Amino acid sequence: MNIEKQCKEALEKFEDMYYFIGVRFEDKEREIGEICECSKHNLDREDEREFPEYGTPEYDELPELDGTSAWNLETYRDFEGPFVTWHCYIVGGNQIANQDDGLDDNEIVIKNAVVLEKIF
Repeated sequence: MNIEKQCKEALEKFEDMYYFIGVRFEDKEREIGEICECSKHNLDREDEREFPEYGTPEYDELPELDGTSAWNLETYRDFEGPFVTWHCYIVGGNQIANQDDGLDDNEIVIKNAVVLEKIF
């Protein structure tokens, strides 16, 4: 599986339909066309992968962003594993939010992000 190639093809396929396209890694099973819920934000972490487990009280207490967090496909280039999630999706939308909220490098928050493709 060549994730980088699949992501580049998805970017080319959807760039005329959506202003913002990202790659999202997560454990949740999603369907093509599904609208993603808003992501949580954790400014107190030292590593971008450091998040409380989904569904725990600690996770539920985190502040919510105004959209779905993803890696901007136009600038994201770290397609090397190992991946610590079960799924990888291409998501897209026409508005971004939270750009002044201390996001990680290459991270975007897409409002009403729709699942465009499932990579794995």
